Amino acid sequence: MTSAKRRLAGVLAALLLTVAGTATPASAATNLTVLSFNIWMRGSHGGIDAVVNQIRVSGANVVALSETGGGATEAIADALGWQHTEPGWDIDVISALPIQDTDWKSWNDTGARAITAKIAGVWVYAIHLDYTKYGPYNACFDKDNVSTILADETNRRRQAEQIAEWTGSSPGIVAGDLNSPSHQDWTAAAKSRHCGYEVAWPTTKAFTARGFTDSYRKLRPDPVADPGDTWSPVVKDNQGRPEPQDRIDFVFYRGGSITPKSTRTFGGGTGWPSDHLAVLSSFTVS
Repeated sequence: MTSAKRRLAGVLAALLLTVAGTATPASAATNLTVLSFNIWMRGSHGGIDAVVNQIRVSGANVVALSETGGGATEAIADALGWQHTEPGWDIDVISALPIQDTDWKSWNDTGARAITAKIAGVWVYAIHLDYTKYGPYNACFDKDNVSTILADETNRRRQAEQIAEWTGSSPGIVAGDLNSPSHQDWTAAAKSRHCGYEVAWPTTKAFTARGFTDSYRKLRPDPVADPGDTWSPVVKDNQGRPEPQDRIDFVFYRGGSITPKSTRTFGGGTGWPSDHLAVLSSFTVS
């Protein structure tokens, strides 16, 4: 190859690299910091202003609300200057990021409900499962055998299964109050924390069976050293008996484009407006 041809080849290669570099820029990852927040009877125990303030303090940019209604969602979102799903049940999603689409679903046979908003290409679901026949009471107060405990979980299990199936297979984040502990918490190693029981709670298993990962247990895998209790910072006594303290609020995620970065419980103390702690999980979405 002559020197002139070498120079021409070099120029062409440089041009190709320049064009390739400008044509396929690396896409920036989006941060989703999701708060699962039961606001306790529409924020009536602490006030909407307290709820708004806690959301600001959390640093979340997406919140899955439960126990909303009565204008609470609109008031919270308006105070923050955020967008929100169309209210109507006791669950909603509010977001500092643009909401690209919304959807909802209910099931008459179990009473299950879910609402979702598409944010940064990811469907974020808010859920709140049946509160009746609370499993830890079966264990700690009634001393039922495990088969009886699981039988009483039937409706809650079906609700979880219906919602998990409705999410399909696309990347997503499911957050809310399940009114159930986790199968990853009531393990043999943690029996002393749970009235001597080991229980494979079916509600959380319904989501992991559909490919979801519990963000808290992913990043904090030891249920003994790091129980992550969210129930309850307020309720400590139940008719003279110690109220079982447990982790019943969750943020699940699914999809290779979603990477968990941090997670923790959030809230408590003077001025906290809920009978639950919230769960705060941050993700990068590529």
